[in-house]
Amino acid sequence: MVSIPESAIKIVQTHSVFTDMRMQQYLQNVIFTWQWWLLVFLMIGPWILWWYLVDKKRLTPICLLGMFVLATCVWMDDLGTDLILWYYPYKLLPIYPQLVPINYSVLPVAYMLIYQFFAAWRSYITAMLIMATLFSFVAEPALNYLGIYIVLKWQYYYSLPIYMLIAISHRWLLEKILAISRQHMKM
Repeated sequence: MVSIPESAIKIVQTHSVFTDMRMQQYLQNVIFTWQWWLLVFLMIGPWILWWYLVDKKRLTPICLLGMFVLATCVWMDDLGTDLILWYYPYKLLPIYPQLVPINYSVLPVAYMLIYQFFAAWRSYITAMLIMATLFSFVAEPALNYLGIYIVLKWQYYYSLPIYMLIAISHRWLLEKILAISRQHMKM
């Protein structure tokens, strides 16, 4: 049996206290508030819109891009919350430190729809720049104003190049994967 260092035991104990506090906060101050209902809408609404708008003939590449975006957003949000760059007092679920509706719904759906409707790189980058600007300087401050997203050691303008890097790198990766797939289908 492996012995657990005393420091690890303290970390687990502290984490347990934190989890209990987060659950208590959620049950007493979050669930069924108007902010919580807004998060419910942000979790479900974009997917309903997406289903009506998505080009079902191109579902596989569009969904693949969405999954790339979702994975990246979750990873980056975990990093930001662990580094205490921001905090979410209102969450859809108390057990996740991230803002689930944004990472699992709003951002993937936005990226997928822009990918679908703007096929040329130039128009894609222009549309993504508009989206990134709106998310960085309108949506993030709005969520902050509503008390859902609390900025601690972060500036809104930091988000703009990150949104753009995700847009460019993920589309590039998707196109490389699709090209390899098409090449192997010809063989």
